[in-house]
Amino acid sequence: MKALNDDIYRRELSALLKSSALINSSLEISDVLDFAMKAAEEFMEAEASSVYELDSKKGEIFVRLARGEKGGFIQTKRLKLGEGIAGWVIQSGKPMIVEDVQKESRFSDRFDRETGFRTRSLICVPLTIRGKTIGGLEVLNTKRGGPFTDEDLELLTALAQQIAVALDNARLYQRLEENFKLTAEELKMTQHRLIRSERLAAMANLVQEVAHEVRNPIMSIGGFAARMKAGLEKNHKFHKYLDIILKESFRLERMVRDVKELVEMHTACLQPANMNSLLSKVIEDFSPIISQKSIQLEADIQESLPTIILDSAQILRALKNIMQNSIEAMPQGGTIKLRARPLDSRIQIVVEDSGIGIDEDKIDSIRDPFVTSKTTGAGLGLTMVYQIVMNHQGEIDIKSRGSKGTTVTLDLPLNFQSEMEG
Repeated sequence: MKALNDDIYRRELSALLKSSALINSSLEISDVLDFAMKAAEEFMEAEASSVYELDSKKGEIFVRLARGEKGGFIQTKRLKLGEGIAGWVIQSGKPMIVEDVQKESRFSDRFDRETGFRTRSLICVPLTIRGKTIGGLEVLNTKRGGPFTDEDLELLTALAQQIAVALDNARLYQRLEENFKLTAEELKMTQHRLIRSERLAAMANLVQEVAHEVRNPIMSIGGFAARMKAGLEKNHKFHKYLDIILKESFRLERMVRDVKELVEMHTACLQPANMNSLLSKVIEDFSPIISQKSIQLEADIQESLPTIILDSAQILRALKNIMQNSIEAMPQGGTIKLRARPLDSRIQIVVEDSGIGIDEDKIDSIRDPFVTSKTTGAGLGLTMVYQIVMNHQGEIDIKSRGSKGTTVTLDLPLNFQSEMEG
């Protein structure tokens, strides 16, 4: 039984890795969706699949992609919100597995009657971004003959998270092309940013699956090691080995916790906030450790900064991660300059340190998960900062040279809420 579960788990990881690579290879949404659903069909041994997208203005759902023998017949077809299984899933935001559609009252056979295709069983999950349902994924009929499984549901749910980000980014990229006459270089930079955000989301989802599997064994190892140490004499020769096990177990537990937090950072809870209070909180929290490490903090924060719409907890976490990096970059002491002021329609926050800096050839990669120049930590600090800034449609710029210090600049839009509502 365990061997079977391990085989399913390996196939699921393989399917997620494959779909992640394919999804992140293009910003052409038709290619992205086709790649992803093909990977899902192969894993589930399914006959057909569809991607539905919500037209919120008309209160309708249209078929964005349909794969399978009769896929061409239903491409661009429309459903009313709540109609059929897909309509119900998108309306409720809840996934659904149906073993026999003939026994499910919410099933609509309209497409079957129009195409001659016979739906026997299906699985459908919502596409959600920033807490809003924007569509759904549906897979039909297993070739193996039985119903869809919980493992199929897990894979399709993970895939839906990746596709939702890709679909949202494709929409943004399309709007940029339609509404602005960008230069070729600007388009290239925008595309690079969107592909990076998809890669971060895909990797975070994949790593979350792995972290979930290793969390319990890590906790067991650490717990048993602690009990063994407590039961041994104080100077027993095994103490040093148990200390290593405990230290490494704690490090892995912290990594799992960081991964969980990173995944949770993909959505933001927006409310009006006082940026002066947030920055004062950062200074207050770091004052003790700064004084202990012979670091001088120079704060230049404009009084009465404008009220800004943001997720206070996330921005506070981002600023603390940046400050922590600056402190760790100055083991012999130094200076941190913290500046904040309004510029046009945004608030700009700058953290500048006189630390060891970052080599120029590593600047582009330090935002990626698990990339770090430090000997401790999971390498998720700047990845989390980057995700938080993206959640707020802001900009982050990092300038550094080895041994010359680092400057991190955050630009957060004041009118973020109105942009989201529009």
